[in-house]
Amino acid sequence: MERYIANINDPDPEFAATAFADSYTGEDPVGTGLLELTRQGSMFDLDLFDVPFTPKKAELIAPVRTTFANSAAMAFTFWAEVDGREITIDIIDVMTFDADGKIVHIDAHWGVNTIRLVD
Repeated sequence: MERYIANINDPDPEFAATAFADSYTGEDPVGTGLLELTRQGSMFDLDLFDVPFTPKKAELIAPVRTTFANSAAMAFTFWAEVDGREITIDIIDVMTFDADGKIVHIDAHWGVNTIRLVD
């Protein structure tokens, strides 16, 4: 999960091949519908927004929390440029992993109340 954050900050074209299962699912944010993706793309590549959207950086704001099963959660702040304005979003991602440790599902928990406009 820390590599996921590092990849937002410094994109690595090989990251998806090593971090994601061949196909995975995600809901970003939870409540908006399930996306079915392949590791050749990412949620950032999808046309999910009606305005120009550019990811900028991310920073963990608490340690990654693991479970006794195959999932973990992390809280982080995400910076992006949306329609020419910089915003931050406080997010909690819950990821599920397969037996090889590759991501098979991501639930992103955030909403309107976690978005802030950066002055």
